[in-house]
Amino acid sequence: MNKKLETEVERAKAHYVKVLGVLPEPIRAMAEYAPEALVAYQHFKDYLYRPAGQAALDLKTKELIYVVLDTATGNLAGANNHLRAAVDQGLTVPELAEAMIQVMNVCGITTFGQTGYKVLDEAKRLTSKSRRRAPDSGQTGTRVKPVKPASRSSRAANASAGRATRG
Repeated sequence: MNKKLETEVERAKAHYVKVLGVLPEPIRAMAEYAPEALVAYQHFKDYLYRPAGQAALDLKTKELIYVVLDTATGNLAGANNHLRAAVDQGLTVPELAEAMIQVMNVCGITTFGQTGYKVLDEAKRLTSKSRRRAPDSGQTGTRVKPVKPASRSSRAANASAGRATRG
């Protein structure tokens, strides 16, 4: 890879880390396997991320559009990446909820059932006061509290009563 291409690839990767806080895997793969395509794609993205005053849409709206499109296509990881950027720009859960209902209206309940509600749950988590926790990277399911290990005395009592214990 020549120096100019390498510089452009690094600039493109830096854009994603700055805007999304992560380097999405598809972008990592494009940088590795098709760096010229990534550079061309980034030029297209540069148009979309023009500074305020040059662009017709604000960044919050653009990120919301990405969230909606990723949700509609079932791309939960992409939706959550853009969701973090949208929340950083001031997107609220009620705004997202209205957009998700629009997605459901056009794409059907299956889209909401497969992706939409998960994006809303992530938005609630991101906007809550418990933002100290790391993102769950699109994991599905309900979090449960870990089971507290039994104390030594209760394990001993179980053992003496002939019950099997887990160590």
